[in-house]
Amino acid sequence: MTPAERLEEVASELAKGRIYEATLIDPTHHLEGLCDHDTQAVVINPKVSVVDSLLHELVHRRWPAWSEARVRRETRALMGQLSSHDVEVWYRRYRRAVKKRRPVSST
Repeated sequence: MTPAERLEEVASELAKGRIYEATLIDPTHHLEGLCDHDTQAVVINPKVSVVDSLLHELVHRRWPAWSEARVRRETRALMGQLSSHDVEVWYRRYRRAVKKRRPVSST
C-alpha cells in the first residue's frame, strides 16, 4: 500500500465519525489521544499538543541558535517536568495570550 493509499484509508476512518475532544488524565503520561477499540471512539486531548507545541516554539524563540534536535530534547525535558495540572495551567495561559491570525506560510 502506498502512502497515498494509507492516507485515504485514514481519511475514511475520520469520515466514520466518533471523534471526541476531552482532557485525558494519566498520572504518568501526557496523553495526546487514545482509541477505544471496543467503541471505535477516538479521543483527542488538544491541551497536551498545544502546550508541547507552545513550549517548543518558545524555546526556538528564546534560543534561536539551537538546533532542531536540541530544541526537541529541551521540549521533551520541559514536558516531562509538567504534571497534568501544570499542562492545564499552561493551556489556560496560552488561551489568554493567543491571538488569531490568518494562515501563515512557513516558506
